[in-house]
Amino acid sequence: MDRLPKTVLFLLAVAAQPLHSESGAPIATAASAFSRHHEVVEHFQALDAASPRLTLHQYGTTWEGRPLIYAAITSEENLGTIEPVRRRIMAVSQPDRTSRAEASRIAQDTPVVVWLAFGIHGSESSSTEAAMQLASRLVSDEPGMAEIRRQCIVIIDPLQNPDGRERYVQWYGQARGIQPNALPEAIEHFEPWPGGRYNHYLIDLNRDWAWATQRETAARIAAYREWNPQVFVDFHEMAPRQSYFFPPSAQPLNTNISTDVPGWLDVFGKANAEAFAERGWSFFVGETFDLFYPGYGDSWPSLRGAIGMTYEVAGGSRAGEVVRREDGTILTLSDRIERHLAAAMTTLVTSSRHRRALLLRTWDALAANLQASAPTYLISSESPGAVHLVRALSLHGIEVRTLTAATRLRARSLAADREELGDFPVGTFVVSTRQPLGGLANALLEKSPSIPETFVTEQRRRVDADEEEDFYDVTTWSLPIAMNVDAWVVPSSQRLDTVSWSAAPRSGELPQGRFAYLIDGLDSHIHRAAGLLLARGVRFSVSETSILARGRQLARGSIVILRSNNPVSLHQIITEVLEESDARVIGVDAAWEGGTALGSPRIRYVRDPRIALIAGPGIHQGSLGSLWHALDVEYSIPHTVIPLERFASVDLSQFRVIVLPDGDGYASRLGAAGIERLEGWINAGGVAIAIKRGAAFLREKDVAISKVRVWPGLEDDEEPPPPDRHRDFRIPGAAFRTTMVSSSYLTFGLATPPAVFLEGSTALLPVSYRADNVVRIAESSPLASGFAWPESIERIAGAAWLVTESLGKGRVITFADHPYFRLFWRGTLPPFLNAVLYSPTFAAEE
Repeated sequence: MDRLPKTVLFLLAVAAQPLHSESGAPIATAASAFSRHHEVVEHFQALDAASPRLTLHQYGTTWEGRPLIYAAITSEENLGTIEPVRRRIMAVSQPDRTSRAEASRIAQDTPVVVWLAFGIHGSESSSTEAAMQLASRLVSDEPGMAEIRRQCIVIIDPLQNPDGRERYVQWYGQARGIQPNALPEAIEHFEPWPGGRYNHYLIDLNRDWAWATQRETAARIAAYREWNPQVFVDFHEMAPRQSYFFPPSAQPLNTNISTDVPGWLDVFGKANAEAFAERGWSFFVGETFDLFYPGYGDSWPSLRGAIGMTYEVAGGSRAGEVVRREDGTILTLSDRIERHLAAAMTTLVTSSRHRRALLLRTWDALAANLQASAPTYLISSESPGAVHLVRALSLHGIEVRTLTAATRLRARSLAADREELGDFPVGTFVVSTRQPLGGLANALLEKSPSIPETFVTEQRRRVDADEEEDFYDVTTWSLPIAMNVDAWVVPSSQRLDTVSWSAAPRSGELPQGRFAYLIDGLDSHIHRAAGLLLARGVRFSVSETSILARGRQLARGSIVILRSNNPVSLHQIITEVLEESDARVIGVDAAWEGGTALGSPRIRYVRDPRIALIAGPGIHQGSLGSLWHALDVEYSIPHTVIPLERFASVDLSQFRVIVLPDGDGYASRLGAAGIERLEGWINAGGVAIAIKRGAAFLREKDVAISKVRVWPGLEDDEEPPPPDRHRDFRIPGAAFRTTMVSSSYLTFGLATPPAVFLEGSTALLPVSYRADNVVRIAESSPLASGFAWPESIERIAGAAWLVTESLGKGRVITFADHPYFRLFWRGTLPPFLNAVLYSPTFAAEE
């Protein structure tokens, strides 16, 4: 065996010793610095080389090229027959193929899979350190380890977010002195923007499990599906002043999770409570961290038949290696590691003791989804976003089928929320929740999640008492509503003529177009094609009216690529764009087939938008990340990310579009001079696209670039609210129906008005010129999905969501909230993409 790295030898030595730092002083065995990513990998590689009880697997890479790894630890006997063992474990997750009697036989002598995941937030640093020590102890001959290995297959994912951790650790090493400083005012306790919590594209991976928008998440889901564990624990950190959290979780519980989960959470919670009490450690349960939103590392596994749990230790980026807390006690890195180790070991012992029951309850939980009363969803294959929706479902292993015969039946429309008799053509997607993952499917598709009335009543009491609400996260995520896809639900399983769906292969050879190439405005990949065309320097136009081509009526927003003003190699370029974008390209031989001729002035030549995206301290990471990822990865639209702090020195004439993501740091960092430069740039013809608080900055009294006003009392101190409307009544993340101006270029690609996501309490008043209120909240029955107080609904009805304003030769475009929330709210993404791509073209000619 090669010589072990110094860090590895040190951690192995630490793992063999008991930790004891309850006195508050740093203990002798405490690690002196956080491990870098390569040291984490080396540690597990060394264990893999040294121990026949551990195998190391790479399951993916991050955006920055770092390997994602997990270790499987079990007995040598289990590892010797690991593939047959894995197949038996998989069988208990397939109640449609495995009988309960067979599942019971499997449970008699098959190890339980416990997946322990660490470090999904890179600045919650102790969990990865705990993962390394845990692995070292599990492969050792320490008393009790052999029994755990015999009864369990322990999957350790030591570092779920390597890019974020590396960002944090590298900064921390630069910020600390020879000795760590416990004073909370020390620089090492103030992690700079953007922080290590997020991945490379500043996405919170712990809210991405259900949507899998990031390569880390997609790879992890694929690895997870190879094991389908019975127990899953996600290890986190919270504020230094806290103690330790383990389940039972807070209310509400997602009703699609198996009803036996709360009982199992009590089992693990009581075991951890006993372990912590023996050590004299404080903890809390049930007050926060719910299992409601389906995108967490505890709720998502729970929807797949596992017992999913979150464990949180006091710490976070403000803790560093040692920090003095409010009560004067000292919290050390070793304190945090020790508690995570204790909780992990207790979880493994508890899982060992309940091995057979846990295996069998996986079968029971998933078999419950096979009941005859399970609803069936029908999803229009003609909706532009449908392909994104069904691919998202398929990634999780949810079965999607398609109709092979036209069908007429009564179904409830999710968008209209009413039952109607509908004709569903061949090709309509069908998702029955009468399948093992039916609970997960229903959670992702249902119109609104159920919230217990008792919980709502308590939140109303808190609101009326001016107390903070307990809505931990958003209350809507229905994929058909979020992606603006027509969908219907039938309350019971239906006998329909269907076949299993699989993604269609790429289009065949591109037909020659002697005159032009066209892409339909409702093609779900049209914006990616536009980005690729820009990147390759292809000249193209966009039509503000429909076009007739080869007997098909193409929607407004269609792209027209003329041969006459492009290079002779155009056919080859378009072929490459077709392959990279999956767009359907039509070749035409004539300039006019009826309707609008391809030389019409209503087909606008697209100017290079020359896009700048503002980033830096004061910008909301998630808002920036979603827009950056969209431009950079998904749509390949050329752009430049520029730092907010350098705005005053940037030559703005290089750009025609500037995007201001959500954030609260604009005024302080731009100053009067920067604000004046921005206003002058817009007046000269620039287009500013502002999101949420980025738009609020533009309408501040001392800025006044935007003249949009808000519902009285929420931003304007000079105009107090009416006496009966004094409360905030925050919207805890809900969806609202809209109306839209169908003649605006900003609504290209929208077959129907999208539901918009809103969180907070700001309502924008419509501007006087009606056409500039491009998207508005519906005035009648506006709530589409999720929860909102009646006062919130009254306030938001009729409010503007997407507004355009003229300023000199330029324009200001306001989005009231995120147009691409968490990268799955795709229904309102087209207006943002249209804004960045086409605003210089249309603003210049208005």
